[in-house]
Amino acid sequence: MINTGAPGCVTDKIPLNDVQKQAVLYSEGPELVFAGAGTGKTRVLTAKIAFLIQEKGVYPNRIFSATFTNKAAREMRERVESLVGIPCDSLWIGTFHSLCVRILRREAPVLGYKSSFTIYDRDDQKAVIKKVLKELDIEERSIPPKRAIQAIARFKNQCMRPAEAENRAGGFCEEQIARIYRRYTAVLSAANAMDFDDLITNTVYLFTKEPAVRKAYQQRFSHILVDEYQDTNNSQLHFVKNLAGSNPNVFAVGDDDQSIYGWRGANVENILNFDKHFANTKIFMLEQNYRSTNPVLDFANALIVAGKKRSPKKLWCTVKTGTPVQIVRYEDDRQEASVIYEQIQKLGSTGIKPGSVCVLFRTNAQSRAFEAEFRKRNLPYVLVGAMSFYERKEIKDCCAYLRLVINRSDDVAFERIMNTPARGLGDKSKQALQQLARKTGKSMLETVLTQDLSQLGARAQKGFESLKDLFSLLIQMNDEGDSPQAILEQVLEGSGYLSMLEKEDTEESRARIENINELHTTMGFWKNEQPGKHLGDFLEEVSLATDVDKWEKQEGAVNLMTLHCAKGLEFDAVFIAGCEEGIVPSALNFEDPQRLEEERRLLYVGATRARKILQCSFTQQRWRFGSVMTMEKSRYLDAIPPGLYSFTDRGFGNMAVQDSDDQPDTDDQSNHDDTGEFSQETVQYRLGQFVVHEKYGRGKIVNLSGFGGDLRLTVLFDDRRRRRLIARAANLSPA
Repeated sequence: MINTGAPGCVTDKIPLNDVQKQAVLYSEGPELVFAGAGTGKTRVLTAKIAFLIQEKGVYPNRIFSATFTNKAAREMRERVESLVGIPCDSLWIGTFHSLCVRILRREAPVLGYKSSFTIYDRDDQKAVIKKVLKELDIEERSIPPKRAIQAIARFKNQCMRPAEAENRAGGFCEEQIARIYRRYTAVLSAANAMDFDDLITNTVYLFTKEPAVRKAYQQRFSHILVDEYQDTNNSQLHFVKNLAGSNPNVFAVGDDDQSIYGWRGANVENILNFDKHFANTKIFMLEQNYRSTNPVLDFANALIVAGKKRSPKKLWCTVKTGTPVQIVRYEDDRQEASVIYEQIQKLGSTGIKPGSVCVLFRTNAQSRAFEAEFRKRNLPYVLVGAMSFYERKEIKDCCAYLRLVINRSDDVAFERIMNTPARGLGDKSKQALQQLARKTGKSMLETVLTQDLSQLGARAQKGFESLKDLFSLLIQMNDEGDSPQAILEQVLEGSGYLSMLEKEDTEESRARIENINELHTTMGFWKNEQPGKHLGDFLEEVSLATDVDKWEKQEGAVNLMTLHCAKGLEFDAVFIAGCEEGIVPSALNFEDPQRLEEERRLLYVGATRARKILQCSFTQQRWRFGSVMTMEKSRYLDAIPPGLYSFTDRGFGNMAVQDSDDQPDTDDQSNHDDTGEFSQETVQYRLGQFVVHEKYGRGKIVNLSGFGGDLRLTVLFDDRRRRRLIARAANLSPA
C-alpha cells in the first residue's frame, strides 16, 4: 500500500505530479525511477530524502545519497534542510568518490594506508607510469602511458587486482600491461596515494576483505539513494550491492537515454537490469517535461526513439507552442561561428541574455573557431572543460608543496617541487637521494627530514637542507592548526617561488602571480565557510572537484562547452555545432554498435538542454587535423522526420535557402544513389562510404582531407590495412 501522506507532509511543500508523488511515498523496497530529461528527477530525489527524514523518522546520518557532482550535492542538502526545517550536516550526500573517500579516511589502515593518503590526478598517474615503464625496461613507444592508464582503469572498473590481471593475461602485451599494473599499484601504496578509480575499488576491497566492516556500514545506512544511475560503472554497482546487503532499501534515479560515459567505464546495463540486481523492484516512469518547448521535445523524441535497447518512454509537456527546431548547413566552421554569433546577438532583443545561451560541440578542438569569432566581436564567453584552474603549472606546484605537508610519502609531489625554484638539485642529486631513500625504506621527503645527507655532496646537501628547513616549519604550522592561507604564504615566501616569478617580470609570470593570488583568496573563502576544516580537507575537495563544479553562470557571457560537460545543465538557447559524420558520431566509434548508440544519446543530451531555442548545424568542410576536410551531415539528423524542424542552407552557392514544409531537404547530394554514375570528377566521397579499388579490393572510407582536386582519402580495406589515396587518381568504384 502507498502511504498517501499526512496533511502538511513533505509532498504538500513541494510541487509534485502524481507519478512523482507515488515515487516519493513508496517505501516497500527497492525502487527505480526512470526520469527523462527535464522531468524533475532532482525534485523527486530531494523530496524522497526529506520524506524519509520528516515522515519516516529516519535520522539524516542513516541516509547515503550519491549524486553526480559535488555542486549538486550541496544544492540538494540545502533544499532538504529547507523542507524539513532542521540542519542535515550528518546526511551522507556527495559523489561516489567523495563518499568513498570519507569511508577510506576512516578505514585506510585496514588496507595498509594512512588516513592522510593523497589522491592522484591524471598527471600524477602519468608521472608514475613513466617511472614504472623505465623501471621495467618497457619502451613508451610499445606501451604509451595513456594506454597503460586506460588498461589499469579497466582492471579497476572490474575490481580486478594485479594478480588476477596477470592470471588472465592472454599474450605478451597483456602480460606487460599486468606487470605495469602490479608495479604501479606498489608505487602508489608506497607513496600512500590512491588514484581516482582506487577510491571506489578500494572501498569494495575493504568490504570484501573485512565482512565486519561491511556489516557495520550496512547497519549504519538504512537507505541508499543514487542519482544518475545510468552512469554508474561496474565497481560502483559492486559498491552499492555491498552496502545494501540482503535487505536493500535502494532508491535509484536515472535515464538510460542519457547514458554517455561508456568510454570511461559507465555501463548502461546497470539501470536496464536494476530489477535483476535488486529483487521486487518497483519501477516508476517520469515523462512529463518541465524544461523544454514541444518542438524541442518532438525533435528529441524522434532522435532517441531510433535507438536500440532502451526503456520505453516519451517526453511530453502541456504547452504545445514554441519556436521550431532549426537544422542549418554552413560552408565551413568559420561561417558556422560567425552566423551563430549573429544569431546570439539577435536573441538579446527577445530577452535571452548571453548567459542563457550555450554553444555545444563534440570535441574541445571545435571551440577554437568560436573563441576566435567571439574575441574578434568582443562577445564575452565562458569556456567550460578547458584547462582547469587547478591544472595550471603554478597552481599544481603550490598544491604539490601543500600535499607534502599532509603526506610526506608522496614522491611524485616531491619530485615536482624538489628543484622548483632552482636549488641546484639536478638529476644526479635526485638519483642519489632516491638510492638513499631505498636503502632506508623511506620516502624522499622523509629521507631529507631524518637522514644524514652529507654523502650527497656539498651543493646537493645545501639544496636539501633548505627543503628540510622549509618543510619542518610547514609541518609544524599544520600541526598547530594554522590556516591553509598561512601555510600557502609560507610556501611562497620560504621556497622563493613568488620571488622567482617576480624576477621573471613577464606577462606570463604576472599572470601566474594573479592565479596564485586567486588560490590564496579561494582558500580564504573556503576557510570562512568551513571553519572547522583544515589544509587536508581543502586539498581533498580540490582533487575531487569536476569542471561543472567550478562552472558559474555569468549573465553577460555565452557558455561554450562539450556535450559531455553539458550533462545536467539547461539553457534558453542551445546551438549544437558540428553535427557531422566523424564528429558525432566520432569516427573512432564507427565500428562499435554500442558506442554508436552512446553517440546518439550524447546528441540527445545536447538537444534536451534547450528550453526554448535549439539549432543543430553541420558544415560542408571543416579544418581538422591540419587540413580542410569534406564533411557530411550526421546520420542521427537523418533520423528526424522533416516536419519536425526547419532547414536552412547557407552552404556554397546558397544564400540562406530555407525549406518550406512541402519541399524536400536540399542536402541530398551526399545521399544520392551510389549505383549511378560514379565519376571521379563529380562524386562526393563521405565518411563510412564503401568503395572498391581495382588492386586493393573493397574498403571503407575512414578519413578525408583536402578539397577538390587535392582531396585525399584514407580507406580501411578488407585486408585490415589502411591506405591513403588521392581521390582523383584512385579510380574507385562503389562497393
